[in-house]
Amino acid sequence: MIHEPANAEHELRKAYNCVIDAATTFFWDRKGIPGVNPDEVVTIYKRAFRAHRDGDRLAAERWARTAKHLSRAFQSEAKIAFLEPRTAELPCLEGATPEEYCLTERVDATEDLINSLADHIPHETHEISKVMEHYLRRARRHLETLHSADVTHELLRAEVTKAAHEYGRVLECMQLAYEAEQAHGKSAA
Repeated sequence: MIHEPANAEHELRKAYNCVIDAATTFFWDRKGIPGVNPDEVVTIYKRAFRAHRDGDRLAAERWARTAKHLSRAFQSEAKIAFLEPRTAELPCLEGATPEEYCLTERVDATEDLINSLADHIPHETHEISKVMEHYLRRARRHLETLHSADVTHELLRAEVTKAAHEYGRVLECMQLAYEAEQAHGKSAA
C-alpha cells in the first residue's frame, strides 16, 4: 500500500503561491495597472543613489528602503492584477496558513501603521506630499478590499494585505528620507 505524504496539502498551497508568482512574471499580458507606475521605483532608487554619492548616507539608506518597499508593493499589485480575473482558473486548496502564502503582515497592524502615518505626511514640499497621498490612498483602498465580503480568495487576500502593508512602509520610509534630506541640507548650509 502506498501512503501519501502527510504534508501534501501544505506543499500544494505553497506550490500554488509559487506558480502564481511565476505566471505573474512570465505569462501575464503586462497590462498597465491603474495607479501603479513602475518607473517610480527606479526614480526613488536613483534618488537614493544620488544621496549616497553626495555623502548623505542617512537619506540614501532611507530612500533605498523606500524603493525596496515600493518594489514589494508593486510586486503584490502585479500579482493582484493577475489573480483577480483568474481566481477560478487554477484550482487551489482552501485553508492556507500565512506561512504558505509568505504572509507575515497582519491586517490590524497594517491598519494601525497606515492610520498613524496619515497625519505625518510633510506638506512643505508639494512633490513629496502628493506622492505620499497617492500611496496612502492605495493602501486604504486595499484595506477597504480586505473588509469587503466579496474577496474570499485566500491568496488574493494575502497579496492585498501585503500591498497595503508595503505602502505603509513606503510612507514611513519616505517621511524619514525627507526628514534626513532636510537635516542634511541644513547641516551642509
